[in-house]
Amino acid sequence: MQKDIFREGVGSLLAGLDEVGLGSFAGPICVVVVAFPKDFPPIPGVKDSKKLSRKNREKLAPQILKAASFFGIGWAHPQLIDSAGITKAWQHAADQALQGAPRFDCLYVDGMRRVKSYRGPEVVEPHGEDKWWQVAAASIVAKVSRDHDMREMSNIHQGYGFEKHVGYGTKAHINKILELGPCSYHRMTFLKKLYKQSYDELWV
Repeated sequence: MQKDIFREGVGSLLAGLDEVGLGSFAGPICVVVVAFPKDFPPIPGVKDSKKLSRKNREKLAPQILKAASFFGIGWAHPQLIDSAGITKAWQHAADQALQGAPRFDCLYVDGMRRVKSYRGPEVVEPHGEDKWWQVAAASIVAKVSRDHDMREMSNIHQGYGFEKHVGYGTKAHINKILELGPCSYHRMTFLKKLYKQSYDELWV
């Protein structure tokens, strides 16, 4: 019932918010908001970024940004994640992404966290990318933006393979952390487990 009320609101824009990088061992959280007129048709090919190839994501991202009435992006880097915790870091990035935003008819948010600073109508649900194409569009832009950041960081922090796994806890990445030690782009609070367990125990 709440969702129907939101869809019938007096505003003219529907927005989607999604993040990328929440559970990675290295790199930032990236939160993106994109908004479109209520009657704007879904952009062909837009779906959950995890279901698209890199080529298709990079093709769709500029189309999404060109069509969007509003676009916002926010970042929470490893140092903030370590010092403030993942929830507060996410809120920080979401606040950044919503700076200067107009009032939306509804803000659809993927996951289980509401944006505390947002004062307009808001619907929060897991797997939002599959429910609202606006959220899927945000997920694509966030993924492309964060992957680009991680490829840039691979030139600065060489040897970890950031350009391949973009900071997630793959076997290859864990091997490199154990071999080289962490760098300043790693989240130290996420790596404690590595130093309490052996490699074999971690991957049983």
